[in-house]
Amino acid sequence: MVTEYAYPILGGVSEHVHFLSRELVALGHDVTVVTGRSDSAAGLAEIDRAAERDVGYRTARIGRALPVPSNGSIARITVPLRRSALPRLLDGYDVVHAQGLVGSMLPLGAVAVSRAPVTVGTFHTYTEGSTHWAYRMFHRRLTGWLDRLDRRIAVSQACVDGLTPSFPGRYDVIPNGVDCERFRPLHPDEALPDGPPRILFVGRLEPRNALSDLLRAGAELAASGREFVIQVAGDGPTRGVSERLAARLGIADRVEWLGRIHDDLPRRYREATVFAAPCTLASFGVILVEALASGTPLVCADNVGFREVVKDGMPGRFVPMRDPHALAIGLGEVLDDPVLRGESSIRGRALTAERYEWRGVALQVEALYREVAGGAGRRDGQQTEPTSPVAGPAAI
Repeated sequence: MVTEYAYPILGGVSEHVHFLSRELVALGHDVTVVTGRSDSAAGLAEIDRAAERDVGYRTARIGRALPVPSNGSIARITVPLRRSALPRLLDGYDVVHAQGLVGSMLPLGAVAVSRAPVTVGTFHTYTEGSTHWAYRMFHRRLTGWLDRLDRRIAVSQACVDGLTPSFPGRYDVIPNGVDCERFRPLHPDEALPDGPPRILFVGRLEPRNALSDLLRAGAELAASGREFVIQVAGDGPTRGVSERLAARLGIADRVEWLGRIHDDLPRRYREATVFAAPCTLASFGVILVEALASGTPLVCADNVGFREVVKDGMPGRFVPMRDPHALAIGLGEVLDDPVLRGESSIRGRALTAERYEWRGVALQVEALYREVAGGAGRRDGQQTEPTSPVAGPAAI
């Protein structure tokens, strides 16, 4: 499993890699996560030992993962990569699974040098339009690398739609998952903490996640006389700007800055009265799935990624993007209606467990490995004789 994003880096891809690897280990496979050494290197050895001890997959680190601005967020690029290091590291595996392609060097490098019987890639990013600078500048080389994949997986149809203009072809949509034991509603014997209703925001503090819209909506809610606190779980480059905005709007005493949290995050979800997601750009909506699994009703911006989750009966209140007034109205409706919150909690939890539990997602990925290893379902449609079929437990 090759990725630029692994613990201690937090985010959707690192969570995906961790839980998919955990489930594949539980299914009997031997999994190694290949990643870079992050800039927050303190305690890496202990983090890697804990993953192997508690979950069962190993971690192999190569080069250094550096943060770079990309697509309105912060991406990672692992450097330097010695020419012989990656092929040697990947030697002997039945499956090479590259996670987070197109904008990441390490997974692309793995695809370029993989000699495994099964080489697949999962795409996690949605880009609006087909004019991303990296797509234009490196299109020929990227196309050559991606053509080496036996199969392409995308976490959502939105992701497919964003990629197809530049990289047409077959994509299998297998969604992100959620750990429904870790993210769960409050037990009947668990009491909510004292204090006003809690509006929870989770995400990196950067422009596309639009915390400023939530703060402005909070100012409207405060002007209407409602009691609440906005809990902000996350950190990032716009935190200072956001803190100053909260003060300027007169709601600084209604905002609790939790910073980057991990172990405490499930508790924050299940204690929240409503989850607010004003994000303007998403390929899927992992945070929505985590909130729904926790039994927390949600109000979210109407973007293409979130539409992948809140559909076919899944509860959720959409509001227009970049519209703090509409966001305030939506949040107010949920805060004022305990019956709505209760019904949303029950239905959201049930549908999330049915559609996104990690075991089911991992079984879909495993089935794809076996299909390719058996010589069927390759991107070129050719039946090929496998050199090392994944008939039993595989080395991934």
